Amino acid sequence: MAGTVAGRLAWTAWPFELCSNFPVQLGIIALVAGLLAVVLRARITFVIALVCLVVNGVVVGQTLNTNVRPARAQSPRLSFGHLNAQTRPIEVDALGRHILATQPDVFVVLDPTQFDVPRLTQSAPGYRIRRSGRHSSPDPAYVRTIVFSRVPVDVVRHPRDPAFGSSAVEMTIETTNAEPVSLLVFGTESPTTPARAHHRDQTLNAAARWSRRQSARRIVMGDFNATPWSPSFHRLTHDGRLFDSLDGFGLQVSWPESNVALRIPIDHALLGPGLAATDRGTGPAFGSQHRSLHVTITAAR
Repeated sequence: MAGTVAGRLAWTAWPFELCSNFPVQLGIIALVAGLLAVVLRARITFVIALVCLVVNGVVVGQTLNTNVRPARAQSPRLSFGHLNAQTRPIEVDALGRHILATQPDVFVVLDPTQFDVPRLTQSAPGYRIRRSGRHSSPDPAYVRTIVFSRVPVDVVRHPRDPAFGSSAVEMTIETTNAEPVSLLVFGTESPTTPARAHHRDQTLNAAARWSRRQSARRIVMGDFNATPWSPSFHRLTHDGRLFDSLDGFGLQVSWPESNVALRIPIDHALLGPGLAATDRGTGPAFGSQHRSLHVTITAAR
């Protein structure tokens, strides 16, 4: 009950905000507790469990009941993907084969190990490779993001806002018959302590500021360490004037790969009002704890 109440009152303070990210798990716990209460004839426990089950079920149901934003017919498509490597060795060859098989227009790897960087740059023949690092890094050669592209991409760099963490990259994707698309891909700190939660929220606020400065054809993508039910996530979508590409595509949980029971959707792709998603899904993790994410976009109707 405490977890359900803390999660649904939209408290942003740590650790209450953490509870908002787990309505599925809280609902399952409530269901098990309710069944046990029936067996044990514990009426008060049954009532509490039923309330928690209904509240969390409504939250998840609202996410499942969303609709895909309408897209403009016959408008060109662009596909994007990203993987948070978490500075751990990943299956580079498998990732390269995946990119060549699925043919995304742009794919971004966040926080690769420096050992994997040379192999990553050669893993997808035919793609142009761009590297990016943080401006203030003590080692200017340290690679924080790798960008694979098979379409014209310009201004690939770490965002200038100092609130962004080390793994962040912004770019402009040129299109032949429409306005360019602005893309921001970034990772945040996991909110396991009050300080890390504060840094996570600072990065999300920076992403909202970045979004407001761009045209309507913009994408904010990456590992947000927040689910669609988090007040921090809601603030980003509201302040950044963004729409969730997850609408109409289910839950699509992405983390942690090693624990199905705790898996939640924390990898996201948010779209500006000029764009709509025509396809969205998660892919293999390639050794990371995050599943890869892909989204196909077109002009909104």
